[in-house]
Amino acid sequence: MDIDLLEARIGHSFSDKGLVVEALTHTTYVNEHKEEGLRDNQRLEFLGDTVINAVITVSLFRRFPHDKEGRLTKKRAELINEAALSRIAAHLGLGEHLLLGKGEEMDGGRKKASLLADAYEAIVGAVFLDVGFDGASSVIERHYSEVFGPAWEVSITDYKSLLLEYCQSRYRELPRIEVAHEKGPEHEKEFEVVVRLDGEVVGRGVGRNKKQASQEACREALRSLGCPV
Repeated sequence: MDIDLLEARIGHSFSDKGLVVEALTHTTYVNEHKEEGLRDNQRLEFLGDTVINAVITVSLFRRFPHDKEGRLTKKRAELINEAALSRIAAHLGLGEHLLLGKGEEMDGGRKKASLLADAYEAIVGAVFLDVGFDGASSVIERHYSEVFGPAWEVSITDYKSLLLEYCQSRYRELPRIEVAHEKGPEHEKEFEVVVRLDGEVVGRGVGRNKKQASQEACREALRSLGCPV
């Protein structure tokens, strides 16, 4: 484990280097190397989970002053789920530094989303113990900005769900979302999706897959219908 490299990637120099080792030590490694007297990362993971939840909650509350509780809750859920946390862990290269048991190593543990997400939570727990909430908050904010962009907008909003809710509440009618056109070879497809409400096209989006095109079309539809996004 290269602690100097880890600290550079994380953006924090630990006063207690042992916290870094503990944060990246999986329980399978501890079980197979009891003579080393190491602790696994489960306690730090528990702590980090709470810290991340608090930091993201406060950040969303401040960043989106006009959003209601429902939208804030959805955004938070997408930002602190396993997929999001493992993406940050991969960005920081935590997988290559994990201490794993032989079985977990052979089973591809360094790339498992669950282990990566746990490792990131543990690292955050370690940072919190090292410098407190404000220091941990700064580190977390930086990681999220690096991975999701400075406004956290691209990956956190489910425009399709928002559109369905908006149309149901305002028009008492659900829109039709359909693929209008696709082109290109299989390995480089491009999809065009349109959104229709009462037969009229209110949104159109293009993307490399149907989901991306659908989200763009729903986002445009929300804007054309007067919903701020």
